[in-house]
Amino acid sequence: MELTNIKKGINLILIVIIISFGLVFSSISLVNHYNFRTYAWDLGINNNAIYDYAHFRWNDCMIMQPQFKNILADHFSLLPLLVSPLYWLFGSYTMLIFQIVAILLGGVGIFKYFKARSSNFNLSVIAMIHFYSIWGIYSALGFDYHDNVIAAMLVPWLFYTFENRKWKWAVFFFILICISKENMALWAIFIGLTLFLLNRKTSDLRLKSLYLSAFALFYFILVVKVIIPALSNDGREYLHFHYKALGENFGEAIKTILTKPQYVFSLIFENNTGWNEANYIKSELHFFVLLSGGYALFYKPQFIPMVIPIYAQKLFNDDIGKWGLNYQYSIEFVPILTLALYSLLQERNQKNSIIIYLLPCIITIAATISSLDHRVSKWYNPEQLRFYQKEHYKTPYNVKDVQEVLNQIPSNAIVSATNGLVPHMAFRDFIYQFPVVNDAEYIVLLKSSNTYPLSQSEFDEKLNELNQSNDWEKLIDKNYMLVYKHNKPK
Repeated sequence: MELTNIKKGINLILIVIIISFGLVFSSISLVNHYNFRTYAWDLGINNNAIYDYAHFRWNDCMIMQPQFKNILADHFSLLPLLVSPLYWLFGSYTMLIFQIVAILLGGVGIFKYFKARSSNFNLSVIAMIHFYSIWGIYSALGFDYHDNVIAAMLVPWLFYTFENRKWKWAVFFFILICISKENMALWAIFIGLTLFLLNRKTSDLRLKSLYLSAFALFYFILVVKVIIPALSNDGREYLHFHYKALGENFGEAIKTILTKPQYVFSLIFENNTGWNEANYIKSELHFFVLLSGGYALFYKPQFIPMVIPIYAQKLFNDDIGKWGLNYQYSIEFVPILTLALYSLLQERNQKNSIIIYLLPCIITIAATISSLDHRVSKWYNPEQLRFYQKEHYKTPYNVKDVQEVLNQIPSNAIVSATNGLVPHMAFRDFIYQFPVVNDAEYIVLLKSSNTYPLSQSEFDEKLNELNQSNDWEKLIDKNYMLVYKHNKPK
C-alpha cells in the first residue's frame, strides 16, 4: 500500500510539472497566434501544407515566391504530412499544439532516461525541469512552428530506447528525426557518433550506433542530391547552403574546413561580416550555452559530436539572425545540454546531494529569464516571449474584430494577406503573402502589425496604390482592418 502511495505521489509531481510548463509554453505560442504574432514564414507555410495534405494532395506553396511545385523541394520534411489529419480538429493551431506536446514529451523522455540509468527520482525530475527551462525552448516557441523542434524533442527518447535495447522504438525515433528535415538527418549522423562514443565498450550498442550513422548519411545524401533536385522547379538546386565564409557549395566548404582550420575556428567566435551590429552575438551564444550546462561538455566530450553540426550551421551562416539566441536555431542545444550535464552529475555526485542537482538548474532558469529580458542578438522581439508581462497579451487592435472580418472572407477565395494574417487564412487552395497579389480576389490587410517583407514606408506606399487603383474596391476599413475586392473577373 505504501509503495502504491509513493508511485501516486511521483506521478502527481510529474503531472504538476508537465501541466505547469505546458501552461507556460501555451501562454507563449498559442497567445502569439491568437494575437496575430505568428507569421507567413513559417506557420503560414506549414498550415497551407497540412491543408493540402489533409485533402490528399501535394503542396505547391504560393506563400514563398517564386512558387514551388512541391514544398518538399524547399525543406524535405515529412512531419507535417503525418500530422495533417489533426487539422480537422485543431485548425490553424494544429502545428503549434503538436510542437508544445512534443516539447512536453521530450521532457518526459529525459525523466525516463535518467530514471532508467540511476533509479534516482531527484536527479530525474530536476533534469526534466532543467530541460524545460533552457532558453532554446522559449525562443523556438516565440516564433511559429519548426520541424527541427520536434526532431530535438525525439533525442531523449532515442537515447532512452537505444541504451535500454528497445531496438524497434530506437529505430522508429531515429527515422522520425531523419525525416523531420534534411538538416536533421545530417545532425543524426553525429547523434549516432555520440551514441557510439557513449557505448563504445558495449559491442552490440557500438555496432548499432554505427548502423544508425550510416543510415543517416545515406538518407541525407539521397535527399539533398537526388530527391530535392527531382522535386524542384527547373533550374533550382538545394536552396539552403548559405555559408559563403566557407565557399559556394558543400564541396568548397569541406575543402575550406580541411585546409584552413585556423580560419574556420575563428569563425566560431568572430564577426566576419564587417557589420558592427553583429558584434558580440556569437559571444552571447557561447555564454548562455555555458550557463545552461555547456561546461559539462569538457568532462563529457562524447557529446561534442552532437554539438559540431549545430554550431556549424549557426555560426558559419551568412545570416546573423542564426548566430545567437533567437528563434528556433538553438533548440538542438536543449537535449544535448541536459543529457551531458546530468550524466556528468550522476557520475560525480557520489553523495547524491540534491543541491548538486538543483544548483545548475537554478542557474539555467536565471539565465533563461535574463535572456528573455535582454539580448544582444539582432531582431529580438521581447513581446513575443515575455509571458510574464502584460504587454505580451496586449495588441493595438481588437482581436475579436479582426477575427470577425476574417470570417467574412469566402473560404474558397484566392487571398493575399499581410504577414500575421496568413497563418489564420492559409487553409485554402490559393494564399499569397502581401505585397504578392497575382490572381488574388481579395486583399486582407492588418495595419499596425508586422509588415514584413515590406518596411512600414513601403507598406504605406502599397496601400496608397491600392486606394488609387480602379481594379480594387475597398470593402472594409475598420479597426486597423482593410479588405479589398478585385473589380474584374478572373
